[in-house]
Amino acid sequence: MYGGLLERMNMVNMVFRTDQWFKILLLCLLTCKTGGVYITTNESTQVYGVVESWHKPNIMNYTIDINRYNLDLSGITSLLFKIKACDSAHVLLSTSDVRNSSKPLYEIIMGYFSDSSYIIYRAGSTHDTWFSIPNILNCTVYLPFWISWASGDIKLGTGVVVGENILGNFKNTTHFEVRSIGVFTDRGTLGNWTIRVEVSDKFAGYFDSCSMSNTKSDVVVVDDIKCSGIRCATSCGMSQTCMGFNFNSVMNRCELLSFGSNDVTDIPHHTEADWRFYSKCYNGKTACLGCY
Repeated sequence: MYGGLLERMNMVNMVFRTDQWFKILLLCLLTCKTGGVYITTNESTQVYGVVESWHKPNIMNYTIDINRYNLDLSGITSLLFKIKACDSAHVLLSTSDVRNSSKPLYEIIMGYFSDSSYIIYRAGSTHDTWFSIPNILNCTVYLPFWISWASGDIKLGTGVVVGENILGNFKNTTHFEVRSIGVFTDRGTLGNWTIRVEVSDKFAGYFDSCSMSNTKSDVVVVDDIKCSGIRCATSCGMSQTCMGFNFNSVMNRCELLSFGSNDVTDIPHHTEADWRFYSKCYNGKTACLGCY
């Protein structure tokens, strides 16, 4: 028991490095939590013509993928968003992480021809439930909604608390795991969305510089220390609140970074000589929050 513990503790100082990424060989880091960080994305959508999954085999081609950071969505079961649109707002939940329209999907339509809303399940054939809610959307005001899909019970509701103010639901006995989410507005309607997605709580043990030399991130600096790159990466990896670090290889200066709040709308950068920003990565090496 103690031999295994000492072995894991000694691994703290073992770090492999290339020009673009650090990998920390520290087993306990694989379960460190981010502290409930959410990425908030703003999108505008406008598709001309009538588009819905009843008649469009390639429906995912019309959507904007909300997952700009390539997060692992398979672990989440709800979505919070606000939308400003006159009508015809669509949210698609797909089992395909490459947005393959032939894979099973759910489509939630709000304000279809103004007063009808639908929850659709498509897997070869389509099944749906309909509910009439006049004036569900607003042309000039952002309105809050939530969608949940735990255990195949697909629900649409209003407000910012998942489970409250349910507008309609659809029970799917052949439940699937949602891996990608897309949104759009059709019939020429302009839709403005603010969408909140939870970040996976598992740090993969990687830091990626996103191939951006001479770059610093402008988020909150929680600690500024003089040390090696190895120690800088290890210090950030052992912190639940650290999302990445700026490192200056000339001065051996390390800035540990935090989002500063639970909601992140952007990760700003600026150019500065000899600095390099390294983002903490989740979902293997594919979801690094500073890379886009």
